[in-house]
Amino acid sequence: MNPFVYPANDWRELMFKDFTTNQRLNLNISGGGSVARYYVAASYSSDNGILKDDTRNNFKNNIDLKKYVLRANVNINLTKSTEMIVRLHGTFDDYTGPLDGGSGLYTKVMRTNPVLFPAYYLPDEANKNTQHILFGNYDTGNYVNPYADMVRGYKDYSNTVVLAQLELRQNLDFLTKGLSARVLFNTSRTSYFDVSRYYTPFYYNVADYDRATDTYQLVALNSEGGKEYLEYSEGAKQVSSTTYLEAAVQYNRTFNDKHNLSGLLVYTMREALYGNAGDLLRSLPYRNLGLAGRFTYAYDNRYFLEANFGYNGSERFSKKERFGFFPSIGIGYLISNEEFWKPLSNVISKLKLKATYGMVGNDAIGSDSDRFFYLSNVNLDNGNMGYAFGTDFGYWRNGVSISRYEDPLITWETAYKQNYGIELGLYNKLEIQADYFRENRKKILQNRISIPSTMGLQASPQANIGESFASGVDISVDYSHSFNKDLWLSVRGNFTYATSEYKVFEEPDYSDTPWRSYIGTSLSQGRGLIAERLFVDEDDVRNSPKQMFGEYGAGDIKYKDINMDGMIDGKDYVPIGYPHNPEIIYGAGFSFGYKGLDFSAFFQGSARSSIWLDVANITPFIDTDKDPNISSQNALLQVIADSHWSEDNRNPYAFWPRLSDHALSNNAQWSTWYMYNGAFLRLKTMELGYTLPQKWTKKVHMESLRIYLSGTNLLTFSKFKLWDPEMGNGLGYPIQRVFNIGINVNF
Repeated sequence: MNPFVYPANDWRELMFKDFTTNQRLNLNISGGGSVARYYVAASYSSDNGILKDDTRNNFKNNIDLKKYVLRANVNINLTKSTEMIVRLHGTFDDYTGPLDGGSGLYTKVMRTNPVLFPAYYLPDEANKNTQHILFGNYDTGNYVNPYADMVRGYKDYSNTVVLAQLELRQNLDFLTKGLSARVLFNTSRTSYFDVSRYYTPFYYNVADYDRATDTYQLVALNSEGGKEYLEYSEGAKQVSSTTYLEAAVQYNRTFNDKHNLSGLLVYTMREALYGNAGDLLRSLPYRNLGLAGRFTYAYDNRYFLEANFGYNGSERFSKKERFGFFPSIGIGYLISNEEFWKPLSNVISKLKLKATYGMVGNDAIGSDSDRFFYLSNVNLDNGNMGYAFGTDFGYWRNGVSISRYEDPLITWETAYKQNYGIELGLYNKLEIQADYFRENRKKILQNRISIPSTMGLQASPQANIGESFASGVDISVDYSHSFNKDLWLSVRGNFTYATSEYKVFEEPDYSDTPWRSYIGTSLSQGRGLIAERLFVDEDDVRNSPKQMFGEYGAGDIKYKDINMDGMIDGKDYVPIGYPHNPEIIYGAGFSFGYKGLDFSAFFQGSARSSIWLDVANITPFIDTDKDPNISSQNALLQVIADSHWSEDNRNPYAFWPRLSDHALSNNAQWSTWYMYNGAFLRLKTMELGYTLPQKWTKKVHMESLRIYLSGTNLLTFSKFKLWDPEMGNGLGYPIQRVFNIGINVNF
């Protein structure tokens, strides 16, 4: 069967390679003397994508990202008590890749019919001298051909980040011992631009096919629209600058070998400027300033006290609310340093108790357009609010609109944080740290709900009315032991559990339907309908509560009537599953070495999270790209082909409801039907290395030479089998498994 006349495309196989190669190179140099010291670091990396190139083009479309990083530090002793430090850092990215990017192409692969047309045709008799590629398409050539979109052009972008820093440190021991000061000036510049070069593909389809001779004749679908030459378009251009100034006075001194006092006072100013912010307000400089202080006292390395404060100013709030004062205090008790503990020190080598309490302020609230809450945002020339007048209504004047009303009372969001911890050391080999933390967050900015329309407001007012609570535990374990001069072992593990809930939330009165309230639920709690099963037949549909989400019938999802009112609607949405963000994050790893050989591995995982399938992106046969000029069809996933409701398979618990050639809103509701456990455990990294004996390396004037083999994202264990659970609720560019071979050389 001719594959060009009767195509069965595996678009992923046609466009993506199974592997690629990347390169890394790092160089570090340091030196100097008593007056000046220097450190220079440079790195180069070349990351290639897994896209295939078409040799018929005279350019490459695969991803090729080259990154250059240069860092230089110079320390100069201007006097015996004055030091100047100059730091320069630059990151330079040069990218060439497909017009749609890797993720965009992968999405198109999942939205293209595999049998409607091939990626391209071999020339027929009439096109044997045609110079361009004969891309396949259908109808008028308005269907997505992901292969054509991949090879029809390329995008270049350049991204540059340059940072320059100057710091002066002055020792003030001549005033009082332990006193010092510093001034730091930092400026950074970023720039980005991209350029796209592309041609418009010529699309063809089969007009006639002779089975006897296995030859076909092609017809051009856009003979007037295609172009063989490259066109050019400029993309985004982004320019920004940041200036930061810091001045600090520090004091640190120990009296009588027992009383350690330290203090720090820091004044900061920051200004950020964006060259293409998009509107007047965001084009103005962003400015913040603050004063912070810290005081610490330690007695005999046993009792510890620390007090901090921050007095910060934000441009976003009115003069009355502009500055916020945020103090904190912490205490610690190192019991193992007590005299009475010495008999136990060989077993319990460290025991420390600690506690902290403090306030934190947050001015990053609202949207980017809400730059100054104390000012109204008024558009005096809004065409959507205009009016026509005159004898024949021929005169038009734009009107006035308001997108935000001034509110001088909007202020800092504040969080009251508590932390209680213990540090435990055993046998000078094992160290355990455990912390319990809790946070009461208040003055969360929310839109007001109970505003009657009779007030005539064009924009919803906002207020600092929300409150939330969060708590959890954080545990880390470290074990290190050298069995002898040749054999050593290190083990590390960490575990974090954090949960949250709304305490106050601006919402209507849900006393009749309490399950609709956000109060008492997690900040990232999913909400949806409870799916019972699929409707078995039309009798099942008629004898069930009416579902108010459009067309439905046998084979569609049947939902539970929560409020028992005889219909399924928005009032039946309830909290379902775990939060989107994992409540548990954990990891564990080990390293061991024997003589020159070393081996390490690290596992990471998460638990207590839920994944919801992106129904729109995986519903087969429908067009979901929302572009009226392009036709696409979601591909049929194998799991849907193997398990879906049909007249021949009336399984009420099949993976997928009945198939349809159009989207069914009833089956696209957020519900437990598409909810899965997002927990996973991943072998994140593994590395095997060998360091050559120094008696060999010194012969070639090397301090050390290490050869290593490492891998990343090697194994994943999860109940969710459709795709990598870290990719979330839909299909995207796959997480890659990476293998590295490298050499570390020190001179």
